Amino acid sequence: MDNFMNLAKQGIQAYERSHSDVSKTGGQEYNSPHHATNAYDRPQFDDDEVVHTASREGSGDSSLFSSALSFIKQNKGEHEQPIDEEGVQHAHRKAYEEGSAGSLSAGSLGSAAALQVIKQFTSGNGSSGSSQSQLISLAMAEASKLFDKSGGTSSGNKQDAVNGAAMTVMKLLVQSKFGGGATGGANSGGLGGLMSLASKFM
Repeated sequence: MDNFMNLAKQGIQAYERSHSDVSKTGGQEYNSPHHATNAYDRPQFDDDEVVHTASREGSGDSSLFSSALSFIKQNKGEHEQPIDEEGVQHAHRKAYEEGSAGSLSAGSLGSAAALQVIKQFTSGNGSSGSSQSQLISLAMAEASKLFDKSGGTSSGNKQDAVNGAAMTVMKLLVQSKFGGGATGGANSGGLGGLMSLASKFM
């Protein structure tokens, strides 16, 4: 755990060094009162950039990823729903340690893929200049590849898997803003909170 936190701190410090502009994801939004979870608290993505990155890194047509973005926008009420940490941990273990992703539901596979990308992100193994847009892009891409690799899931389809990954990341980003995100400071644009939230999964 200590080792993970050290790696996580290194990752967020690298993020801070590469992102000093807080105008889009930090500032007043980051310092909102705990109860002010309205539309303005949502991470703002460049949809075209997200879809382009996910299509390039993942497995599937661009419509797969644009549909997932539409899904999370249409289900904003779910953004504040608690994440089933034990369930996500279990799904991740099944998919990445036991190699039995095919036994999971599509939604669980998606959450496992999201956690895998978050692990890479927080340990500093992600691409340089990582951002919230890149995080959700890579999570969706990972879900699409994991679905293909597993040969399908016990229930649901590839779209459900990508939707699950996108929703898991969105929940983390939204909820991390109100989870004591002091780790990364204001320059992290709320990703400091993601660090502490992600550490709960470890």
